[in-house]
Amino acid sequence: MATRRQFLAFGALATLALRARAQAGRAKIGVLGPSPFEASSFASSVVQAFTERGYAEGARATFLYRYAEGEFDSYRNPARELVAQNCDLLLALRSEPPARALQLLRPAAPILFVASDYDPLASGVVTSLRTPDRNSTGVFVPQNALVARRVEIMRALLPEAKRLMVLADPYSADQVEAARKAAAASKFQLMLVQFVAQPYDYSTYLTERRGIEADAFMTLASPVFVRDRETIRKALFRLQLPSIGAGLAQAEAGYLMSLGSNVQKVAKRVADIGVRLLAGTKASAIPVEQVEDAELVINAGTAQALGLKIPDSLRARAARIIA
Repeated sequence: MATRRQFLAFGALATLALRARAQAGRAKIGVLGPSPFEASSFASSVVQAFTERGYAEGARATFLYRYAEGEFDSYRNPARELVAQNCDLLLALRSEPPARALQLLRPAAPILFVASDYDPLASGVVTSLRTPDRNSTGVFVPQNALVARRVEIMRALLPEAKRLMVLADPYSADQVEAARKAAAASKFQLMLVQFVAQPYDYSTYLTERRGIEADAFMTLASPVFVRDRETIRKALFRLQLPSIGAGLAQAEAGYLMSLGSNVQKVAKRVADIGVRLLAGTKASAIPVEQVEDAELVINAGTAQALGLKIPDSLRARAARIIA
């Protein structure tokens, strides 16, 4: 029977073999995300960032993409598929379930997570940001602080508004308490809608009967709300509700505003860490990087359609204004 020491030695040899192969030839990079590749602007941005650093698909890298939608259990099989491919690096995009599903399999390859919809420390994905464990490290976008800033921006735009409708779901559960506190601080009555299972029943809440009660609208950071942005935008237009989202794609789709991290910049940080991991640096030696900066985007066409004048103070803060 093999001893614990023999198991550890075998794991170390497997890790060295993976890293040697990644440095000598084509790196195999497995990616697990919460939406199809073609629907994920972040996934394509990460691949582009790796390409710019010399890891182009078909040249020095092979990207294997898998995704799941729904609860944690739906990620188990795609995670197993990627680990079975003996990848040199495993990427877990956006939400907590992909990272958890990969960690439970204890792969030899390092796990690089992108925590844009959850807190990796509070959720236990790592127990330290400075010296991350579980063969994992990554990039963390602190959404709770951004939730508060989005509510403040909506208050600056609508000083007389009373009721703020907020959509939440399992992916954004960590942000709900921040939304409650921010709404109270800005003196909004919070109308919280928490979806549980997909597909989300937007029609029940974003109708004239329900929606007319709200004065403003916000979605928490979730890949599902980004995916469904066009459906939500159409409902908001019918209700004539000023809205703010968590990412550029929502403002481009017709939300009034968005406040979120720059996807391309985050992707470049992810690729920088990925290159170090492929070169042999241990995950525990790379602190989790926090992305504090965010960009305000305003859709001037939506503002005009709503008959709203954007204050000069908000225009001055905007990184981009969509005509």
